[in-house]
Order: sequence, then structure tokens, then C-alpha cells
Amino acid sequence: MRPETVRTVPRAPARQTVVAVAGLGVRLPGAAGPSGLLAPSGLHRFAHEAPEHAHALAAATDALAAASARTPGTPGASGAPGAGGSTATVWASSTAGLAAYAQTCADIPEFGPGRVSPRRTAHSAFTAPVTAVSVRLGLDGPYLNVTGEQDAGAHAVTEAVRMLTWGRCERVVVGGSAETSAWRSCPGGDPAEGALCAVLQRHAPDGGGATVRPLLRTRTARNGIDAFVRSCLERLDGPPDHLVLSAPATDTRTAGALALLCAAPLLRVEERFGDLGAAGGVAALVTAVALTAAPGSSVEQPGPRVLALALGSGNAVAVEVTSRRKGPR
Repeated sequence: MRPETVRTVPRAPARQTVVAVAGLGVRLPGAAGPSGLLAPSGLHRFAHEAPEHAHALAAATDALAAASARTPGTPGASGAPGAGGSTATVWASSTAGLAAYAQTCADIPEFGPGRVSPRRTAHSAFTAPVTAVSVRLGLDGPYLNVTGEQDAGAHAVTEAVRMLTWGRCERVVVGGSAETSAWRSCPGGDPAEGALCAVLQRHAPDGGGATVRPLLRTRTARNGIDAFVRSCLERLDGPPDHLVLSAPATDTRTAGALALLCAAPLLRVEERFGDLGAAGGVAALVTAVALTAAPGSSVEQPGPRVLALALGSGNAVAVEVTSRRKGPR
């Protein structure tokens, strides 16, 4: 038998692989903002059902408002582009409007084509969440829709960094969303809903903050998890202070490998927030950024280093999140 290996996808040129986080947006049951991500929550669904694009739009609006408050020229909650250049959108979703499309198909035979609102068409399109964010907020850069499992959300982050690295835009709204739907399959997990979003840009906002650096995107073989984790640790600039993992609830191998190879506390997205599908990878990133936040003091020192990992069916993505904060480490 041939040994199973880890095949690495080539990374983008290293001339500018670190980008800054300007703002965050969180719309999850039981977590009204980034600080709520660090408190255990058993609520995985909203009391009143809302379409996925509505969660996406709300989280993106919050992230842009936070970015606008920290960085002059950043688009605000109204979505008006700032003076610093175009704003791209990259969004991850497991179903991308499939539930709304199914409801439309069921309603047309029952009520007739003239009795179904045409507004629902945009909500049931394949690119529903990213279109809602980009068009409704008036963002003027390119937009990209990513679908898949947990790794799709982290892949959206790497694509956002690539756009910034190659100068296609000055900032990127990158996020992920999910809704509880019969069209989502979560074997062994509890389906959750909501959205998370981050605004990334090439230059650090006023007051410092977190930075993001993609480490590795691979196709892992069935027994290649240990090799993947070791490869991630080799690419870090130092030992991680925290680990954040998004993976199917049935995946216990990765958590075991992390426990053996890393002497750092582990936070599992699916255990804390439920199975968000593709949005899980974005949840790992946003949670990692929340972990880097710290109270201020008069002396600047390096903040925590967080390794965020997302795994799907045979695919894995790792991102390093660091910060500069004030006060002792």
C-alpha cells in the first residue's frame, strides 16, 4: 500500500501575506458581539426564523460600522465606499440560498407564478448571501461566493488575503453564514444558524489590532492529520497561545493531534456554537481575533498568537492570528 501523504497547495507570494483586521461583526444566538464568542452558549438557533442573507447582511453591516469607527475612509454602515479604494466581498455558505429556492419551487405550483414575489428570486440565487452584502451595502470591488464545509470559510479568508496581496482592492469584507435547513447535512452535529464577518485591509487601523496570515491550505489524506498539524506549527512565527478548530462534530482525530502536539488551550467552534457548516471556518477566524483582544496599558508588547484551523472532507486550512496590545503578555 502507498503511504498516505499531505499534498500542499502552493501559497501566494510572501511579499505581503499579513493583513490587518479593521472590524468584526457577529450575529449568532447568544453572542451579540465578538466578546460573546468566548462565553459558552447552548443557543444555536434564533427564536424567529430569518433567511440566510439577512444574517449575512446584519453581520457585514456591524463589521463595516466597527471598521469605520477605527479607520478613516473605511465604508460605514451605509456601505458608501471610502476614499482609500475599492471594497471587495468574499462570502462562505453551505447552501447559498437553497432553502429559499426550494420554498419558491413549492409555492409556484400552489399559488401560481404571479402570486410569488419576484424579490424572493435574488434570495434563492446561488450567490444570495454575497450578493446581498455587496449590492445592498454598495461595495464597489469584486465579490466571490465560496460554498462547502468548514474549510470553505477559512478558504474565503485566504482568498480575501490574496485579493489584498495582489492589489485588487484596499479592503475586503469576508464572512460566512448558515441557516438551519433540511438542505444542510450535519452528521453527528447540531445544526446552527447565524453569520460572522471581518473587514480585512492592507494597513493596520488606528490603535493597532489583530493581523491575519494564511499558513497552509492542503488536501489531507485520511491519516494525514498529524502531518498537517506539524506543518502548521512549523510555519508559525512562535508557539501558539490558543488554538481554535472548526471541524465536523464526528472528527476527533484533529483535536487529538492538536492536544498531543500543542501545549495550548483548544476551543472547538462546533462544540460552542453548533455546526455552522462553511461559516465555521469564518467563526474560527473571528473567534481567534476575539482571543487576541486585551485591556490597555502604557507599554506596547506582542499580544497572543492564535492558530485557527478549519477542516472539511479531505481539505484543511490554517490561519495565524496575532495582535499588538498594550500591557504585559
